[in-house]
Amino acid sequence: MTIIDADRTAIDSLVAPTPFPGSFAVSYLRVSTKEQAEKGGTDEEYSIPAQREANRRKAEQIGATVIEEFVDAGESACKADRPELMRMIKYVAEHQVNYCIVHKVDRLARNRADDVAIHLALRDAGVMLVSASENIDETPSGMLLHGIMSSIAEFYSRNLATETVKGTTQKAA
Repeated sequence: MTIIDADRTAIDSLVAPTPFPGSFAVSYLRVSTKEQAEKGGTDEEYSIPAQREANRRKAEQIGATVIEEFVDAGESACKADRPELMRMIKYVAEHQVNYCIVHKVDRLARNRADDVAIHLALRDAGVMLVSASENIDETPSGMLLHGIMSSIAEFYSRNLATETVKGTTQKAA
């Protein structure tokens, strides 16, 4: 193990969620388009099966049992009123859940306002948001990273919309 590896391990142990033996988690999965949902996703990183497996591994890593899974297949994260997301928020308010595991922050929300509202709803229910691929948690550095990742997701979404309009306008001209 190199010094860099040892430092990375030490940093990860500081920002990773502390396992609660016998804890419970919910898993939230989302793909944006009906095509991804019907075909299982062409981008392996974002397919429902790939997200499910990553979330399962994360649950195992933090010592949690996934007790419920919520899948919004073919739903945009540009809006927060997705059926399974709303059902999940209600579920965690009514059940003992320690963690909500997502593959990436952008699977949960694509704008800061929705991200904050969802995160507060989870926190009010006593649930810690955990990403299978990003080191977010309730520490100051974890919250900073969460904010940055959420802002990047919002930028990506808005920029994609702008580029689509620009391309369509150029094609029409």
